[in-house]
Amino acid sequence: MKVLLSLLTLSLVSQSLLAQSKPAPRKSVTPVKRTTTARTVTPAAKKPAPAAQYVAQTSNTAPAPQQQPRQEQQAAVYVAPEKQAAPASRAAQYTAPVSADNSNFRIGFRLGANSSTIGGIEPETFGEGVKAARTIGFHGGVIFNFGGPNFSVQPEILYTQYGIKMTAGPDYLQLKYNVIDVPVLLKASFGQPNLRFFINAGPVGSYTLGGTLSIQEAGQSQSGKIDMTNSGRFSFGAMGGAGVAVQAGPGAVQLEARYAYLFSSNEDGTKLHPQNAMLSVGYLIPLGGR
Repeated sequence: MKVLLSLLTLSLVSQSLLAQSKPAPRKSVTPVKRTTTARTVTPAAKKPAPAAQYVAQTSNTAPAPQQQPRQEQQAAVYVAPEKQAAPASRAAQYTAPVSADNSNFRIGFRLGANSSTIGGIEPETFGEGVKAARTIGFHGGVIFNFGGPNFSVQPEILYTQYGIKMTAGPDYLQLKYNVIDVPVLLKASFGQPNLRFFINAGPVGSYTLGGTLSIQEAGQSQSGKIDMTNSGRFSFGAMGGAGVAVQAGPGAVQLEARYAYLFSSNEDGTKLHPQNAMLSVGYLIPLGGR
């Protein structure tokens, strides 16, 4: 019996030892497998994920270089209106409507009043206390203009009056001559298209048509024609003036002050110098175009 009990105890002890020894290797094997699988699986899954996310972020942040061409396009668009707003086109549009500057030939007329005298006549020859005075007359005629808006040549054909008046108190003796003046003037103009100033000067030739002699003495007056027989009808001299031209319609209205100085002679050979101060208004219109 004792032998049987000892055998049973030994078998039980051996089984208990086997049972204790078996889980030990199982525990050692299972953590190894778990750690290896965890180490191999988790890093492989984690590594590609951030790599993919990093690439996606860099692709999303790429529009930075795309903003530069947009700024260059905006600069180009800003420069374009500056070229369109150039002042040269405005000046061309401003001068285009002026018709007087688009023609090399102009024609017109002028009409005005005169204040004249004749140098070389001594008042003392008419009596004591006699004084010389100017006479009032008028003038008018046609004018022609050849050239550009700044420099031109302007010949004219004018009917005008020259004279002198000798006074002694209420009494007087007046000489007045009717003359055709043909000046050829060089004209220079400057200023704005619608308002221009000008000066002119040149030679003038004159032909005396006739004259009248008027006398007033002791309250009585009489007049008669001047005999031009054997008298020099031709004279020459110089003429010049200045004025302003204002654009009006197709042409320009001209206001001008002018002075003429002639050289002539009397029947007895006395040298005379008819002089005329003229104030006139005229209108000059262009014909044709450039």
